[in-house]
This record gives sequence, C-alpha cells and structure tokens, in this order.
Amino acid sequence: MTDDQDVRADLLPGVPTPPPPPAHPRGRAAAPPTDAAEWDARYGGAERVWSGEPNGALVHEVRGLRPGRALDVGCGEGADAVWLAGHGWDVTALDVSGVALSRARAHATAAGAAVTWVHGGLLDAALPAGAFDLVSAQYPALRRTPDARAERALVRLVAPGGTLLVVHHDTRHGSGEHGGGEHGGFDPDDWVLPRDVAPLLTAGWLVEVDEVRERAVRGGAGAHHTHDVVLRARRLGGG
Repeated sequence: MTDDQDVRADLLPGVPTPPPPPAHPRGRAAAPPTDAAEWDARYGGAERVWSGEPNGALVHEVRGLRPGRALDVGCGEGADAVWLAGHGWDVTALDVSGVALSRARAHATAAGAAVTWVHGGLLDAALPAGAFDLVSAQYPALRRTPDARAERALVRLVAPGGTLLVVHHDTRHGSGEHGGGEHGGFDPDDWVLPRDVAPLLTAGWLVEVDEVRERAVRGGAGAHHTHDVVLRARRLGGG
C-alpha cells in the first residue's frame, strides 16, 4: 500500500522533464515538447519512454546523504522518485504530464513507495522556499530566460544544509552529429544546463561536484547519450 498524494498545479510552458529520444537513427535529438499536451502525446505514444531504472548519477551522488525531504523535478515515469522513497526520503515529485504521473503512481504502488505527486511545472507549483534537503533535476527540460527564472527556482528550493543535484547530457558527446549550436532541432542554448545553474552557487554554497562523466544506460530514450555533466552543490548552514 502507498499513501500517495496528488497535488494539482496550473500548467505552464518551460516544464522540467528529460529530453526526448533521437529524432532519427543517426541519434540527433529533437527539441523537447514545450507544453503539457505535447508531453502527454509523447508519453501516450509508447508503453514506456524511459528505462524504468533510477538515473545512475542520482544513485551515485545521493547514496551518502542523510535522507530528508526530496524534490524530484520532472519525475517522468517515477523511477527516481520511487528509488528515493525506497531509501528513506520523503519525496515530492512533479511533472507536467498527467500520463507520466499515472505511470509513476503505478510504479510507486507496485514498489510500496509513498510519494507526493505534483501535476505541474517547476515555475507554477508554488513550492515553498528552502523546503527540500535534496532538489534533484535529472535532464530537465527547463527553458532558459533572460532572468534565469528556472535556475533561481532550483536554487531557492534547497534548505540550508541541503543538496542541489543537476544533471544533463554533455552536448559535446553522444550519438550522431553534434557540430554547431543546434543538434537536429535541439539547441542546447535554449535549455537550462548545469553550466547555467553553477554561476548562482556563490556565497553560501559549496560546489562539491562539477564534472563530465561517462554514462551507460541499458534502454529507454536517451540511452544513446554517452556522457553527462553532473553538478552537485551543498547549501551552507543548517544543523
């Protein structure tokens, strides 16, 4: 049994969910969907989009942390949220896609994991500042804006003593051709990457990991990517 809770938020563009799979056999990524209907259509077009396993960078970076309140930004089909709940975290997981959340709830029920599900995006979910001991954004599809709204939202949500973990594909590596600013319709400059968050982690923050590392995924969309950029930082303060 689970005691999962649903929380509704208004749906806006600029939603945090992992990037889409290759647009064609050469492995170029198409631009991510930009609204709830597009994400629902994408999830509805396949029985399962992602691998069903927690992201390797999350598992590696979080294993040594003391469990507390965690936010999974763009939870997709729920593998990370379920893994965190199974390791003692009090998890809130949000995604703009109702189809994805339905699958995530089913995954949690099967695993006996308790998760609070939020149907909405990072910028419209009205989450309290400093409420989470871990904010995890794994391959988020957050649009960049001149005022860095998404980046600031991620930073704002971390509690004193808490951890911010932002992971994205390294756009310099991967299948297919990756020359120039656009990758088969996906322009990295349009989306929030770890390098966009890092400049905000100055006074009051300790950057513990900021590196490119190899990755290996057995299946699901995104398996063609070979390297990730991993940014992990701790907000100073707390007990």
